[in-house]
Amino acid sequence: MKYYLYLITLFVSTNAFGQIKVTIGKNSPQFVVEKQPTFNAYSTADKDYFIISKVVSFQKINTLITVDKIGNIVTSKDISVNMGVSNSTVDVVDLMVFGNRSLIFLQNKSKADLKNQLVAKVVDINGNIATDATPIASMNFLKLSNGGKWYTSVTPDKKHLVIIGVSPHVKDAPDVVNYYILDENLKETAKGQFSFSGYTKELSFGDFLASDKGDFYMTSYEYDKSYIYPVVYKFSVGGTPMIIPVMITDPTLKNLSYTSALSPQGDLIIAGYTQKKASFVAGEIANNGMWLFNSSVPNEVKIFKAETAVQNIIARNIVYNGDTFFLIGEQYKKEEVKTSGTISPSQLSNPNYNYTHGDINVTAFSNDGSKKFEIPISRKMSSQNFDQELMVGTGVINNKLALIYNDQYNKYFEDKYHEFTRLKVPVAVLVTNDGLMEAPVQFSKELDIKMSSYTLLPQYTVSSNGKVTVLSANSQAVKTVTFSK
Repeated sequence: MKYYLYLITLFVSTNAFGQIKVTIGKNSPQFVVEKQPTFNAYSTADKDYFIISKVVSFQKINTLITVDKIGNIVTSKDISVNMGVSNSTVDVVDLMVFGNRSLIFLQNKSKADLKNQLVAKVVDINGNIATDATPIASMNFLKLSNGGKWYTSVTPDKKHLVIIGVSPHVKDAPDVVNYYILDENLKETAKGQFSFSGYTKELSFGDFLASDKGDFYMTSYEYDKSYIYPVVYKFSVGGTPMIIPVMITDPTLKNLSYTSALSPQGDLIIAGYTQKKASFVAGEIANNGMWLFNSSVPNEVKIFKAETAVQNIIARNIVYNGDTFFLIGEQYKKEEVKTSGTISPSQLSNPNYNYTHGDINVTAFSNDGSKKFEIPISRKMSSQNFDQELMVGTGVINNKLALIYNDQYNKYFEDKYHEFTRLKVPVAVLVTNDGLMEAPVQFSKELDIKMSSYTLLPQYTVSSNGKVTVLSANSQAVKTVTFSK
């Protein structure tokens, strides 16, 4: 087995893993590791894009990091806009990549004309926002506080951008949703509207995905006592809107944690873990098994018993690989650090946390929804406040599931005097579609672990064309590490 890494550092070396190409990365003082930011990744023919989002003083700020195909960082910059004034506000709806360019979508709610106008602006390769704007759509409102909502989604084939606008809510009436389908030039190719007859609650979605075949999937959450379960709002162009509560029919089981993704066939897959209803104890939740929902069979939620029950498991990702898809999860616990004495407003709004990341769990399913196998991967790490370095990066390398994460130094090297207990060693593990797991391969030499101040951040991962690129950062700069076979 031979891996290649393309590192942004200072030297070129060769070892048993092959040649290591290294170049220095640009300083990026705008890049500051945050507590639990949101993250999106995009890959085009010539570049990879990392978009890390945070909210500061009610303003959404996106850090855009653009990387060429040999690992050189081209852009690393915070992207934000002037929020305007109280009677004419400007808010960032989304920063995304469509076609071969970055676009920022802005909504302008103006009290003077009672309109919520959505526009798009190009963000150039240096992270600068264009002055010119392309109008996309608008909606009328009566109050600034009830001005409607916009959502965006790029179809998996990357040929269309779908915008939906949920009109301002009217009491006791179904919300009206307008949709717009655009091509790569932001030219409108189709539009229409829909609503969910008889459903008069205000619509608010946590996620919006559009398939290549004209199906829209919007998801939100409902509560059953102390349990949260997903609800899918589905609309097909030319079809009838549907609301699907995704609940486990076995009364002794409840949804524990889940994640979702579109399948290559254009269906929405939601997969996660189950827990026994009687086993619920605050802070220590044991999983009982896995569950699976496929929108092509909207009235069915499949359940599978776990081979080993583990505590506090979180669903992280779904990865597709040919005739198999994988649910990736991990044991995970987040605990707020209690502060004694007087608590300042800053501590109240920005508390400290301890994080524990335990074993990684891989569950494989065939495309028909049958469970194939599950594999636990041993790991236990802990940190405070910032845990991106303990997340799991995923992708496909050489037609195998690739897991990339940091592990304990003393699992791979003798450390009799405990000098390096805080060091984290980047490792990669490959898993075949038949359930064969290759031994973890560590990359301490390639990344110069003992000398470097950089830490691999597997939460920030983009996967494409048989390679996985991960960000690595210290307090002043960011660089990339690319794994490929």
